[in-house]
Amino acid sequence: MGLSNKFNALSLYKLKIENRSHIVSKLKTGDTITTKSKLIPLYIHYGIIERIGDEIFIVHLHPDKVNSSGGNLVKEPLDKWLVGGREIVSIQETNLDSATLDQLYKDLKDQKYDHINYNCEHFVNFAKGDYFVSRQVVKYTGILIIGVFVYYLIKNKKI
Repeated sequence: MGLSNKFNALSLYKLKIENRSHIVSKLKTGDTITTKSKLIPLYIHYGIIERIGDEIFIVHLHPDKVNSSGGNLVKEPLDKWLVGGREIVSIQETNLDSATLDQLYKDLKDQKYDHINYNCEHFVNFAKGDYFVSRQVVKYTGILIIGVFVYYLIKNKKI
Protein backbone atom coordinates (compact mmCIF):
# COMPACT_ATOMS: atom_id res chain seq x y z
CA MET A 1 0.00 0.00 0.00
CA GLY A 2 2.81 2.45 0.87
CA LEU A 3 4.59 1.75 -2.43
CA SER A 4 1.36 2.35 -4.37
CA ASN A 5 0.86 5.76 -2.74
CA LYS A 6 4.46 6.75 -3.51
CA PHE A 7 4.02 5.65 -7.12
CA ASN A 8 0.79 7.65 -7.49
CA ALA A 9 2.43 10.75 -5.99
CA LEU A 10 5.39 10.32 -8.35
CA SER A 11 3.07 9.93 -11.34
CA LEU A 12 1.11 13.05 -10.41
CA TYR A 13 4.34 15.02 -9.96
CA LYS A 14 5.57 13.90 -13.39
CA LEU A 15 2.21 14.83 -14.93
CA LYS A 16 2.40 18.28 -13.31
CA ILE A 17 5.84 18.88 -14.82
CA GLU A 18 4.75 17.67 -18.28
CA ASN A 19 1.60 19.80 -18.09
CA ARG A 20 3.62 22.84 -17.02
CA SER A 21 6.01 22.37 -19.95
CA HIS A 22 3.07 22.09 -22.35
CA ILE A 23 1.44 25.24 -20.93
CA VAL A 24 4.71 27.19 -21.10
CA SER A 25 5.27 26.18 -24.74
CA LYS A 26 1.90 27.75 -25.69
CA LEU A 27 2.46 31.15 -23.97
CA LYS A 28 2.50 34.26 -26.14
CA THR A 29 3.01 37.98 -25.65
CA GLY A 30 0.07 39.61 -23.90
CA ASP A 31 -1.17 36.51 -22.10
CA THR A 32 -1.78 37.09 -18.42
CA ILE A 33 -0.48 34.45 -16.05
CA THR A 34 -1.68 33.72 -12.55
CA THR A 35 0.30 31.65 -10.06
CA LYS A 36 0.02 30.62 -6.46
CA SER A 37 2.75 29.84 -4.01
CA LYS A 38 3.03 26.46 -2.30
CA LEU A 39 4.17 28.29 0.84
CA ILE A 40 1.21 30.71 0.95
CA PRO A 41 -1.48 29.23 -1.35
CA LEU A 42 -4.01 31.94 -0.49
CA TYR A 43 -1.83 34.54 -2.21
CA ILE A 44 -2.19 34.74 -5.99
CA HIS A 45 0.46 36.52 -8.09
CA TYR A 46 -0.26 38.05 -11.50
CA GLY A 47 1.93 38.94 -14.46
CA ILE A 48 1.89 39.51 -18.21
CA ILE A 49 3.85 37.40 -20.68
CA GLU A 50 6.28 38.96 -23.13
CA ARG A 51 7.78 36.50 -25.57
CA ILE A 52 10.97 37.61 -27.32
CA GLY A 53 12.06 34.89 -29.71
CA ASP A 54 12.37 31.70 -27.67
CA GLU A 55 12.68 33.59 -24.38
CA ILE A 56 9.66 34.21 -22.16
CA PHE A 57 9.57 37.11 -19.73
CA ILE A 58 7.02 38.17 -17.13
CA VAL A 59 6.17 41.84 -16.60
CA HIS A 60 4.83 42.20 -13.06
CA LEU A 61 4.81 44.26 -9.88
CA HIS A 62 6.73 42.94 -6.91
CA PRO A 63 7.25 44.66 -3.54
CA ASP A 64 10.80 43.36 -3.08
CA LYS A 65 12.16 44.01 -6.57
CA VAL A 66 13.25 47.38 -7.93
CA ASN A 67 13.88 48.37 -11.55
CA SER A 68 16.39 50.95 -12.85
CA SER A 69 13.87 53.79 -12.29
CA GLY A 70 13.33 52.87 -8.65
CA GLY A 71 9.84 51.47 -9.21
CA ASN A 72 8.60 47.94 -8.59
CA LEU A 73 7.44 47.05 -12.10
CA VAL A 74 9.95 44.49 -13.33
CA LYS A 75 10.51 42.22 -16.30
CA GLU A 76 12.17 38.91 -15.54
CA PRO A 77 12.57 35.50 -17.19
CA LEU A 78 9.70 33.07 -16.62
CA ASP A 79 11.89 30.40 -15.02
CA LYS A 80 13.18 32.93 -12.47
CA TRP A 81 9.60 34.09 -11.80
CA LEU A 82 8.37 30.55 -11.19
CA VAL A 83 11.21 29.70 -8.78
CA GLY A 84 10.20 28.69 -5.28
CA GLY A 85 7.48 26.26 -6.25
CA ARG A 86 4.94 28.60 -7.80
CA GLU A 87 2.18 26.72 -9.58
CA ILE A 88 0.51 28.12 -12.69
CA VAL A 89 -3.17 28.58 -11.87
CA SER A 90 -4.40 30.14 -15.10
CA ILE A 91 -3.45 31.72 -18.39
CA GLN A 92 -5.73 34.23 -20.08
CA GLU A 93 -5.39 35.59 -23.59
CA THR A 94 -5.60 39.35 -24.08
CA ASN A 95 -5.23 41.71 -27.02
CA LEU A 96 -2.02 43.21 -25.61
CA ASP A 97 0.84 43.28 -28.08
CA SER A 98 4.55 43.80 -27.50
CA ALA A 99 4.48 47.53 -28.37
CA THR A 100 1.61 48.20 -25.93
CA LEU A 101 3.35 46.18 -23.22
CA ASP A 102 6.61 48.09 -23.77
CA GLN A 103 4.76 51.42 -23.56
CA LEU A 104 3.00 50.34 -20.35
CA TYR A 105 6.37 49.39 -18.88
CA LYS A 106 7.90 52.76 -19.83
CA ASP A 107 4.92 54.71 -18.45
CA LEU A 108 4.60 52.80 -15.18
CA LYS A 109 8.12 51.67 -14.32
CA ASP A 110 8.66 54.39 -11.71
CA GLN A 111 5.51 53.45 -9.76
CA LYS A 112 5.90 51.85 -6.32
CA TYR A 113 4.13 48.67 -5.24
CA ASP A 114 1.37 49.08 -2.69
CA HIS A 115 -0.40 46.02 -1.25
CA ILE A 116 -3.76 47.80 -1.05
CA ASN A 117 -3.79 50.38 -3.87
CA TYR A 118 -1.33 49.19 -6.54
CA ASN A 119 -0.36 45.53 -6.52
CA CYS A 120 0.30 42.97 -9.24
CA GLU A 121 -3.43 42.32 -9.78
CA HIS A 122 -4.15 46.06 -10.14
CA PHE A 123 -1.42 46.31 -12.79
CA VAL A 124 -2.64 43.32 -14.83
CA ASN A 125 -6.27 44.45 -14.70
CA PHE A 126 -5.27 47.97 -15.74
CA ALA A 127 -3.17 46.64 -18.63
CA LYS A 128 -6.09 44.50 -19.86
CA GLY A 129 -8.41 47.50 -19.73
CA ASP A 130 -10.45 46.07 -16.85
CA TYR A 131 -11.42 47.88 -13.67
CA PHE A 132 -8.47 49.07 -11.61
CA VAL A 133 -9.25 46.75 -8.72
CA SER A 134 -7.70 43.84 -6.88
CA ARG A 135 -10.27 41.16 -6.12
CA GLN A 136 -7.89 39.72 -3.52
CA VAL A 137 -7.81 43.02 -1.63
CA VAL A 138 -11.61 43.29 -1.76
CA LYS A 139 -12.05 39.68 -0.57
CA TYR A 140 -9.58 39.88 2.32
CA THR A 141 -10.82 43.32 3.37
CA GLY A 142 -14.35 41.90 3.57
CA ILE A 143 -13.15 38.97 5.65
CA LEU A 144 -11.27 41.33 7.96
CA ILE A 145 -14.32 43.57 8.45
CA ILE A 146 -16.53 40.59 9.25
CA GLY A 147 -13.90 39.28 11.67
CA VAL A 148 -13.66 42.61 13.48
CA PHE A 149 -17.45 42.84 13.68
CA VAL A 150 -17.76 39.31 15.12
CA TYR A 151 -14.97 40.07 17.60
CA TYR A 152 -16.83 43.24 18.66
CA LEU A 153 -20.07 41.27 19.16
CA ILE A 154 -18.33 38.59 21.21
CA LYS A 155 -16.31 41.10 23.27
CA ASN A 156 -19.46 43.07 24.11
CA LYS A 157 -21.49 39.91 24.79
CA LYS A 158 -23.97 40.67 22.04
CA ILE A 159 -23.86 37.07 20.82
